[in-house]
Amino acid sequence: MSLMQIPRKIEYALRAMIYMADRPGGVARGTEIAHHEQIPKYYLEKVIRDLMRRGLVHARRGPGGGYQLARAASGISFRDIIEAVEGPITLNVCTDGSSSCALQPTCRMYRVWEKGQRVLLEVFSDTTLAEIASSKAPSETYAAAAGSKS
Repeated sequence: MSLMQIPRKIEYALRAMIYMADRPGGVARGTEIAHHEQIPKYYLEKVIRDLMRRGLVHARRGPGGGYQLARAASGISFRDIIEAVEGPITLNVCTDGSSSCALQPTCRMYRVWEKGQRVLLEVFSDTTLAEIASSKAPSETYAAAAGSKS
C-alpha cells in the first residue's frame, strides 16, 4: 500500500515542539528531547535550528540550559511549525499559487486539490501546541481507563 506521508523532518519538529510545550516556561535539553521522542540527536539539532530561525524556539546556554518555546504554546500552530522546517504547504503543484499548469483550465481534478489545500491549511492553522499538549496520548487514556476498571 502506498501512503501520502508526512516527511520525517515535520514529524520530528512537531514531536519536539509538543515535548517543549509540555514544559511551560521550562527548558528541555536536546538529549532529553531526543531520548524521550526517539529522534536522532544530530537530526534534532538540524530541526531545532530551523525552528530557531523562524522564531519558534530559543536556546538557553549554560548550566540548566537547553531549548524552550519562544512564545506561548497557544500562539504556535502546526502550520507555523511545518512551514518553519519545510516551507509553504502545498498539496499539489497546481495549488501553490506560483506555478500554472497548462491543464488547469480544463483539469477536472483541480477543484478537489484546491479544496483539499484549503481544508489542510485550515486544520494545520487551527491546531495549536497548547491544544495538543493539554490532550492525553492514546496510550495514557487507555492506561487510565484500564486502571479505573480494576
